[in-house]
Amino acid sequence: MGLLISNIKNFVYLFLWFFIGFLYFAFYLISVIFSVGVSFTVVGIPILAGVFRTIPFLLDLDRKAAEKYAYINIPTLKWDPQDKVTKEVSDKRNWFAVGIMIFPRFLLGFLTFIAAFVCYLLPIAMILSPYLYRLFDMTVMMITIDTLPRAIVACIAGIILLLLLPRLAGTIVRWAGGCTENILETIRSWR
Repeated sequence: MGLLISNIKNFVYLFLWFFIGFLYFAFYLISVIFSVGVSFTVVGIPILAGVFRTIPFLLDLDRKAAEKYAYINIPTLKWDPQDKVTKEVSDKRNWFAVGIMIFPRFLLGFLTFIAAFVCYLLPIAMILSPYLYRLFDMTVMMITIDTLPRAIVACIAGIILLLLLPRLAGTIVRWAGGCTENILETIRSWR
């Protein structure tokens, strides 16, 4: 039972890493570009300061997810919420923090999405192939599953993969948690 819960936590953390990376990418890219674009007006700079004030919240969300799912103990970041707007906008550490959170995290999140699919969903689809090959055109690893013997071979291969790939997923989860820890340590060293 503990192994099942561990695998579910790994699966959830891999998808959560993708979701948080996509959130960082979408939110920060759109909001920073918009606020810099309208910074010649009075509205742009306060919007940019408000965007920078979301950094501690999102980093804490990331830290809590790593602690809960990857079992990595990461201390909280100390962030002064009372900084003046001009200090927040002109502080290069905020710009580096957003830069670290946007692009690397998005790309690594996409890789964890692929890993979650390959490590968990693909073997389950292969195990169910004797039931699904008549309903769908199934192709697994460039092999068309269109007969019952091929579906049974795919089912056996899916069982073997389901026994082996969760270990790889656990390694990827520990790696993702370590990346989160490194990102937070880098940002902490700038503060």
